[in-house]
Amino acid sequence: MTHTLHRRGSEESLKNDYVLLVTAAAGINHQGSKAKLQRVLEVVWEMGPANIGSQHLGTVLQGYSLEEIKNSLNEVPRVRCSFASREKMHAVIKRLKELDLGMSVTVQGPTADILEMCREFGIQPHSVNLSLDIWGKKDELPPEEILEFVTMCGHGLISQHLVKKVIEDVKKGKKTPKEAAVLIGQPCVCGIYNPERAEELLKKYLPQ
Repeated sequence: MTHTLHRRGSEESLKNDYVLLVTAAAGINHQGSKAKLQRVLEVVWEMGPANIGSQHLGTVLQGYSLEEIKNSLNEVPRVRCSFASREKMHAVIKRLKELDLGMSVTVQGPTADILEMCREFGIQPHSVNLSLDIWGKKDELPPEEILEFVTMCGHGLISQHLVKKVIEDVKKGKKTPKEAAVLIGQPCVCGIYNPERAEELLKKYLPQ
């Protein structure tokens, strides 16, 4: 799940930012997996995700309900979501291990925390992917404070211009950090954008 690896920000701002992907494998175990992934969606929902969505439909930030997202899953279904606390991510991993549905589970977040959870639950990670930063003409990138937002959408659907606009709206008191965080995340259709983290990042722009 390399599209979630490049989230930018300080260690402090990333400590409560976790992404979960649960998927069947096409041609291996996808037959009959839709009902299993719908159950995963229910479990995730019970834990209180920051965001959840389907690339075939959209996310809760766009106004879709859990039932609509469940019904949108195709024959090779995937669950993508984000959590804003280690405790919730810990609870989800525990529950998925108990269910033992035979699906592939990928977690993105602070590496030390995730490995510690794996040890606690007796899970041997299949692999670990790490971001090697950004290479190339970095001077053409937006400022770091903009990258903190746009890199939360691994498919590059959040525009830097949208982020700049809503930051200005927060500065002028036209939008609350929560309203701005939701607006920024609406173009990201799969659910890995974390609006709770975005809200915290936006609070520094509140008028003094």
